[in-house]
Amino acid sequence: MFCVECGKKGKTYHGLCIDCYLKRKKFFVIPESIEVAFCRECDAYRIGNEWRRGNFDEDLRSHIMNSIKAEIDYECIMDGMEVVCRGKFEGRDVEEREHVRMISKEKLCPECSLRKGGYFEAIIQVRDASKKIMEEVDGIIRKSAERSGSFITRKERVRGGYDYYMGNKKAAEHAVREIKSMPGVEMKMSSTLHGMKDGRRIYRDTYSLRFTSHIGKFIKLDDVLYYIAGREGKKLELRGVDGERRHVYTEDLKRAVKVDLKAREARVLYEEGDYLHVMDMENYRTVVVRKPQHWKGERIIRIVEYEGKIYAVDENV
Repeated sequence: MFCVECGKKGKTYHGLCIDCYLKRKKFFVIPESIEVAFCRECDAYRIGNEWRRGNFDEDLRSHIMNSIKAEIDYECIMDGMEVVCRGKFEGRDVEEREHVRMISKEKLCPECSLRKGGYFEAIIQVRDASKKIMEEVDGIIRKSAERSGSFITRKERVRGGYDYYMGNKKAAEHAVREIKSMPGVEMKMSSTLHGMKDGRRIYRDTYSLRFTSHIGKFIKLDDVLYYIAGREGKKLELRGVDGERRHVYTEDLKRAVKVDLKAREARVLYEEGDYLHVMDMENYRTVVVRKPQHWKGERIIRIVEYEGKIYAVDENV
């Protein structure tokens, strides 16, 4: 067989000797350009048909590498935007290079497009939360949206609290589940018909979360009088007027009896062991009470009267 290009005798490839064939043949298809869209509202970018966030350089490199088509086994390296592919054909080294041009555009990613359009699937209504608790709730909601790959369409301040308009139901569900475990939360949930999609009814969920102010209140639980001193994690801290201390969940308060007591001031006259002799500042009577758990020598303490007996309580009640 003779090469139709140079006339050389020997084995041919599509009518060409190996030298002429290697000059003409392209073993690799390397993209000449790649289109990338950057979201003008956030850090998302689209390479190919997929919107992503993360390591742009690594994602771009991976996309280019995966776009290469080859007819022989090869290895490939990238130096900047220059791609070099190397392989062997009939024992001969083959190398091809291509400088890939990046065409960039600015667009809105689907998430920002929905947010701009005011899209939301659920509302979380938070009411009667203290500033400290509100900060904790806000962090939970934002982290839940981030973990779910969702967003908060908007946060509105309203009378008694805040409304969060959530772009994704799952993000709202995850946040509410965590907030519900906090002490003193009452939750109600409702759904309203929003529209139809593919023949299915689409509903929007509304979660109403109200923080009942238990702190400083008195209750009787298991025949013991307690006041609610605070919260530790997911539990409420109860301090008994007899010195007992325990922690319970908000659900446990359903077994308790609310006791309407108001603490008043008393002046410490002197101490005697575990007891204090105090003057009730309301009627100037002298009474003896057990020391409050966190008494540090203060001259003025707080006392309450229950069923004819006087008890000392900590200063924050």
